[in-house]
Amino acid sequence: MCYTETDKLIFIIAEICGKTKPSVKVPFNYYSFSKREIKMRKLDSTKVRPLKSEQLLRIEDHDFALRPGFGGSPIPVGIDVQVESIDSISEVDMDFTMTLYLRHYWKDERLSFRSNKNKSMTFDGRLIKKIWVPDVFFVHSKRSFIHDTTVENIMLRVYPDGNVLFSLRITVSAMCFMDFSRFPLDTQNCSLELESYAYNEDDLMLYWKHGNKSLSTDEHISLSQFFIEEFSASSGLAFYSSTGWYNRLFINFALRRHIFFFVLQSYFPAMLMVMLSWVSFWIDRRAVPARVSLGITTVLTMSTIMTGVSASMPQVSYIKAVDVYLWISFLFVFLSVIEYAAVNYLTTIEERKQLKKRGKASGMYSIDAVQAMAFDGCFHDTDVDMDLTAFSDRCEENETQARAASISNTDTTRIKRKRSVKGNVGRIILRNNHVIDTYSRIIFPISWKMPKKGGKQVEMGKEMQTPCKRAKMEAACSPSVMSFESPDSLFGSLISPIKQEVFFREYWEQKPLLIQRNDTLMSAYYQSLFQFLDLKELCGQGLYYGRDINICRCVNGKKKVLNKEGKVNYMQLKKDFDQKKATIQFHQPQRFKEELWKIQEKLECYFGSLVGSNVYITPQGSQGLPPHYDDVEVFILQLEGEKHWRLYKPTVHLAREYNVESEDRIGNPTHEFLLKPGDLLYFPRGTIHQADTPLGISCSTHVTISTYQNNSWGDFLLDAIPGLVFDTAKEDVALRTSIPRQLLMQVDIADSAKKLSSLLRQLADRLENTRELRSSDMKKDFIMNRLPPYLGCDSDPLMPGGKLPKIDSKIRLQFRDHAIITVEPDQENSDEIRREMVYVYHSLKNRRETHMMGTEDDTASEEGTTQTHGVRFPLSYLDALKQIWSSSTVCVKELNLVSDEEKENLALSLWTECLLEVI
Repeated sequence: MCYTETDKLIFIIAEICGKTKPSVKVPFNYYSFSKREIKMRKLDSTKVRPLKSEQLLRIEDHDFALRPGFGGSPIPVGIDVQVESIDSISEVDMDFTMTLYLRHYWKDERLSFRSNKNKSMTFDGRLIKKIWVPDVFFVHSKRSFIHDTTVENIMLRVYPDGNVLFSLRITVSAMCFMDFSRFPLDTQNCSLELESYAYNEDDLMLYWKHGNKSLSTDEHISLSQFFIEEFSASSGLAFYSSTGWYNRLFINFALRRHIFFFVLQSYFPAMLMVMLSWVSFWIDRRAVPARVSLGITTVLTMSTIMTGVSASMPQVSYIKAVDVYLWISFLFVFLSVIEYAAVNYLTTIEERKQLKKRGKASGMYSIDAVQAMAFDGCFHDTDVDMDLTAFSDRCEENETQARAASISNTDTTRIKRKRSVKGNVGRIILRNNHVIDTYSRIIFPISWKMPKKGGKQVEMGKEMQTPCKRAKMEAACSPSVMSFESPDSLFGSLISPIKQEVFFREYWEQKPLLIQRNDTLMSAYYQSLFQFLDLKELCGQGLYYGRDINICRCVNGKKKVLNKEGKVNYMQLKKDFDQKKATIQFHQPQRFKEELWKIQEKLECYFGSLVGSNVYITPQGSQGLPPHYDDVEVFILQLEGEKHWRLYKPTVHLAREYNVESEDRIGNPTHEFLLKPGDLLYFPRGTIHQADTPLGISCSTHVTISTYQNNSWGDFLLDAIPGLVFDTAKEDVALRTSIPRQLLMQVDIADSAKKLSSLLRQLADRLENTRELRSSDMKKDFIMNRLPPYLGCDSDPLMPGGKLPKIDSKIRLQFRDHAIITVEPDQENSDEIRREMVYVYHSLKNRRETHMMGTEDDTASEEGTTQTHGVRFPLSYLDALKQIWSSSTVCVKELNLVSDEEKENLALSLWTECLLEVI
């Protein structure tokens, strides 16, 4: 039998697949194809059975229960979101419903595959259950679902190198913590929060894939009651006591309510009801049915309006702005009813008094008069007089004649009444209204406008109290892990676990120190010191470019400043941060943050030197400053995110000024590391450094605490030597002899060097033998510019209090670290001979709002003196002051002064400055 090539191929495929066996005996050479022929046939994709996706991705070869890179560094998962619609906002439930496209980006090398054309493969949701995907969930969500029409809206796209795109179309309802205190003039800030459920930051790093551009919205999104002011993306960390820190992403949006609907439905009807209630003031006071029915109608209508508004709002425990308006309106309507009750009552009293005065009142007439008031809607005082006259003329007649006469008089009265009403309606109304009605027509409309003025004052009062309340909340939410018992304990807890003696022996002014802590409490505390979101509130307090905030970026090894003019706008600031990748440098945050005030005030007491701070916020993939060194000792506290640091060997050891260094001069870094929240870094002045925020980190926030600027021995000598020379010259004639002629005109003064060396030796000998060394300028500069003592947010300004010091009193110095003693010439004596005085300066009245801001007193500058807080005493008081400073407690009568009067005067002066406490 003869077989063609096609027959042979069919037999081979059938036997390989195992589905058929050759029914005939095939010659041995039916497998005798050449290798080239078989290879060519395999390349023909129309004749080869397609492979399964699982086989192509080798899913069975790996354990996808574990995340990619298990056991190594955390896997970065990028997120971007496209908001399709905001379906509803519910004030009653305090939630919102949003439909969005949620896209995840990560790399899993286990899913990589070979592809000649480098094309990706796209799958639906059936493959999701067989591979690892991020377990992102919505924090504070109430309900959510993945759309499944016509099939599940899930897309998985795998690239040859293992990069994965996972997209979902989701509708989610989440909580929005709304504040209705200004409703309906309110603006609500809501956020949808995304977070990994199982993987903390050590396993999964969640970040916005394209920064702020990762969040996009449909142009046609609109709401019936709200105007969407802004959409923004942000990120942060969330801490759970049992599992640790997790990356969290925020989709923030601000909603401003449309007011026109509420004007038509609530405000305008309420205003009309109030004005309608005023109409009763112009209705005759005798028209009881008309005025009562009008009052009840307006009260019931106001109740209906208030009920309708409350039904559409949650039952909150605070007062809303609309409540204030409606309740004031209701009060005015209610008072108009009460006003008529008062008018009616006083009118009845007046009539009874008139009847008694004439002596003609009788029981029957009283009943008729009351009936006339109740059923005659136009009864007037003149008609009462006419009835009384007619009735008195017939008082002796029988009852039938009296009734007939009364009926006749009543008819006559009605005829006259109609004529009088037609004649002059205005005269009748003015003649018969009550004085209360007259005043109500003026007082009610004027009073209607008064509550609107008070509302702004109350609102401003709330804004003034907000920073203090927030400080309390921060302190309560993040318990301090620092010890504030004393300056020594504070610094010990700052550099813990390094001991203080080890720090000053091995690191201070010598080499950098890196303390990496895996302490969640310390991380949470550091984060409470300052956060990126704090800038939004602070910008509302009036920050200025240059003075308070700098915007900068490192470009080609140089610092590029991107500051605008005038006040800082938060939206513009965030735009520069997101789009220009600019670093935000916030100067001296201790002016606004209570906890930093506490820390820096204690550190100033510890070092005896000014302590400043700056906050640096840098976006991912960016660097704010070029390589440089500073003239201060630096402590860096990492607050949020992570930052990559590189330190270099100093070119100028313990530098006295700031300077930028070029990359080619500094060489290779001596230290390179990553700072995480809770970590601390110290390096001496002169240490060259630069830092950047790595990709995948939303942003980095750290605070730099600096000290010892211009606080060296050289600075101290510049301050102390002039006083030493001045005092020595009084006793040593060698210092008072004249310098050689024309010495100041000579270029080379080498001949005078020996004489100067001799004089300096004499000064050194005197310095060794003396116990006093003046250094007043550095002391005054420190005490004048340092922070005041931290007494708490609600504390009042320091005022003298307690017992007055007497001669038998025991006294104790308080705020010892905030006061100094100096001996100086009398600053208030204008004579040529200026005697020396003792000055006690203190910082109890300093203002932290100006701390380290370089402000000067203009008046003091013009007079050439430095204005500080304190008191002065004669030089004879110096020993007594030292006695107070060196003793824990001392009795006033034991002070080293001559008379009891001087002793009491000294104690009282210090007590007035709040420096003394009477025990």
